[in-house]
Amino acid sequence: MLATPPGTTTELWPPLGLLYIAASVRSRRDDETVVIDAFCENLTENELVSRIVKEEPDMVGLNCSTHTFLDAIATLSEVKEKLPDTVLAMGGYHATFAAEHILREYPCVDFIIKGEAEHAFVSLLECIERGEKPSMVEGISFLNSGKYMSNPLTLIQNLDALPFPARDLAHAVEYGYFHEEIPLTFGKFTTINTSRGCPFNCTYCSCAAFSARTWRRRSAENVVDELEELYKEGFEQCVVVDDNFTFDRKRVEKICRLIRERGIHMQLYCEGRVHNASYSLMKTMKRAGFNVMYFGAESASPHVLKYYNKTITPEQTKRAVENAKKAGMIVITSFIFGAPVESADDILRTVRFIEQIRPHAIQINILDCLLGTPIWDELVESGMVADGDWKRNHRIYEYPVSGFSREELERYVNQGYETYITSWKNAGGLKDLARLMIANKTARKIVMGNLFNPHVRERLSKKMRIYEEK
Repeated sequence: MLATPPGTTTELWPPLGLLYIAASVRSRRDDETVVIDAFCENLTENELVSRIVKEEPDMVGLNCSTHTFLDAIATLSEVKEKLPDTVLAMGGYHATFAAEHILREYPCVDFIIKGEAEHAFVSLLECIERGEKPSMVEGISFLNSGKYMSNPLTLIQNLDALPFPARDLAHAVEYGYFHEEIPLTFGKFTTINTSRGCPFNCTYCSCAAFSARTWRRRSAENVVDELEELYKEGFEQCVVVDDNFTFDRKRVEKICRLIRERGIHMQLYCEGRVHNASYSLMKTMKRAGFNVMYFGAESASPHVLKYYNKTITPEQTKRAVENAKKAGMIVITSFIFGAPVESADDILRTVRFIEQIRPHAIQINILDCLLGTPIWDELVESGMVADGDWKRNHRIYEYPVSGFSREELERYVNQGYETYITSWKNAGGLKDLARLMIANKTARKIVMGNLFNPHVRERLSKKMRIYEEK
């Protein structure tokens, strides 16, 4: 059995990592595999435990992030009490970076599967079934008579050899893509992973540590084979969840060409880096169905970008947004407030930048400090992190390196959104929207799909009232 931890979310994306593991189990064994997406089903801890106990599985794999770890542990503790012979394994980013701590502090966890688990989960299952010691299973950690054992982690190099995710096992939720609680997808929705890893090393991101700063790709043919299968199964919309989908321009161009050659008509969403978002590439992608592009801009201040180790410039972000908009894409851009080197002037510079480039949607985050990120390592080295600090809010204002209080950062975030909304209330903004509606089918579906949605209307009206009253 594979499961996500209990929780509540509006980001209804299928648990792609677990579905990859389930597909690997299927390809090598005859076991019945059950996937419970407790996070997207909004299950409580008791509800998830009841579902697991009812199935009486031989082995349970639960993934988690730093934010969901405590809920995951509470679930596994209950399961271990009721099913003491069931092997309980934990995976995901947080488990990978805190393996020894978890195993020593939480005896309900039998194994940690580090990194990519498709091969390790099946090998561990077979090892346990044969009654053998798991000392030869790559990528796992466990305690042996109190001694911490950690087998080397090996990244999967041939991604084309992996079976496609077992999406049929995640059917209890109507998945979709939401931004600020506003639905951006209508119809049958899923996600796809076309590459893994990241060669960059952004200060706030743990992907580089998780993937040893390596980028591995699936072939264009293999990617489009999966998209074609999804299209035949009736999927209309798909988000590419790669950290660096546009890293290899030639591969992206080939994927786009094959999509058009095979007559695949899906609405596709992806994230790209601004440094290589040329107009020609954006236009090629738009013609293949990539209607939504997400850019991580983070700041308009060069020295803040340097602190984040982004290796981009505000000028590149400006050009990327212009190119994607010109190509007819919906452009979503993210920003982060709260870097230790950031001043109030830096934040206000970014707010003015948002007004200037005017993407179709924005996301403003307060800097998180999470296990596995360079900023977390920096805090540890400076002696600012105590045992168990990762159980807290994880926000930068919790630590003395921040020059801002929580209230100040939240006020700047609100100011950023207020300025963004105001930037659309002029002739230029209205012209931008009109051009987008003409050029982008997805934009038309989003508007029509939300036009009579009372929740969306209430949320937008509330925000507008708040800003107009200021």
